[in-house]
Amino acid sequence: MEPGLFEVAFTEFTEASGRWRDTSPVDLLGRWERFVAECERGYRQDDEDYVNDLTSRMAIERAMRSEELARFPEMAEFRRQVVRIDERFRVLLHPDVFPNLPAEEWWARGMVRYAGHKLVNDLRKRGVTIDLVSEGNDAPDDS
Repeated sequence: MEPGLFEVAFTEFTEASGRWRDTSPVDLLGRWERFVAECERGYRQDDEDYVNDLTSRMAIERAMRSEELARFPEMAEFRRQVVRIDERFRVLLHPDVFPNLPAEEWWARGMVRYAGHKLVNDLRKRGVTIDLVSEGNDAPDDS
């Protein structure tokens, strides 16, 4: 199936913004949703991977703020899907762990409450403490 005008315009906008993969609306939303799902289970990668994975949300934000893309009726559904995924991510965060970032970038200002040992250890070196998810569990042990 040939991409529609919205998908073509979105992809061109995202590529022009410097993103080199996951540039279509479906691919970019999919990347954000997979990242959030991984965080719900306890993110298992290191801090560099975590920050890299957050770039998908920044690309989404740029697209949602674009006047060029706002004229497409498909943007309303795109925004609804982003809000749905964002709601899942917000509950996972300690807010304002990195207060020097702009308030509008809440996804980057916060930090997940729990993760695997790589991210927990990397953050500890930076003075940030989050809970460790045991290797067999999808959430930290609350006992």
